[in-house]
Amino acid sequence: MIGQFQWINGYKDKHSNPVYKHAKNPDKWEVKDSRFIMYRYGEGGAIDIKIMENGTDFKHTINITVDDGKLKAIVSEQTK
Repeated sequence: MIGQFQWINGYKDKHSNPVYKHAKNPDKWEVKDSRFIMYRYGEGGAIDIKIMENGTDFKHTINITVDDGKLKAIVSEQTK
């Protein structure tokens, strides 16, 4: 993912696998790869988009919800 926002690191120790970092409501991000999975769920119609990297099988997740008429997003990127 590429973007000008602050990543928040997830929990990590020597036994953690996988490990993620995430960002809340980033202004801009980009993910490029070919394995794409999308889910819609819940009363408000939340959307989860999962993209798997071909070379490493690392996962990128985008969770989109609507709250008070505004789109909210959390993006995460697997780091280990």
